[in-house]
Amino acid sequence: MERNDYGSLIARWKVDLIRSRARKFNFRNDEVPDLEQTIVPELVKAPFDPNALDADERTFVIAVIDHQLMKVKRDRRRKVRQGDYESESLEEIIFTERASLALGRTEPHDLKLDVQQAMATLTPVQKEICQALAEGCTQAEIARRTGRSKAALCKAVKRLRNKFRECGLGEYVGENDHQA
Repeated sequence: MERNDYGSLIARWKVDLIRSRARKFNFRNDEVPDLEQTIVPELVKAPFDPNALDADERTFVIAVIDHQLMKVKRDRRRKVRQGDYESESLEEIIFTERASLALGRTEPHDLKLDVQQAMATLTPVQKEICQALAEGCTQAEIARRTGRSKAALCKAVKRLRNKFRECGLGEYVGENDHQA
């Protein structure tokens, strides 16, 4: 395993403690050197006061390390959530393009009837969302327009996709792209 050398910048036991705590937080071994490089500067900057009542440097160092490791975990979860929203936006584009094409076609006539039949089962709010998607609005624009949060709108779009799939229109909501 790769080891960073910090010379006299920080005591070796503190670096070993970073490694130990990272394992307890379920980080992979290949992530530890990068975590060290993130945490060591924080330990160097941290103001430990040995004169404080019940002061224990090891406990203080563990608290700083754990705080930094939790911060890394939170940042990763945030990136995953952001990625989920971005992937939902990509699916929205596929849905919008296909729905627009389906609604605008005069042939085949059966397809237009299927879309109209599916639209008839929707609530007024769902129809408004579909219309906005067909116009090419982004989820953020639709959320503002309907007074919903982006997360609530993402769920509404997923429910709409499921309704269209149930009506046999899965091809127009990106179903075939995922099954290829």
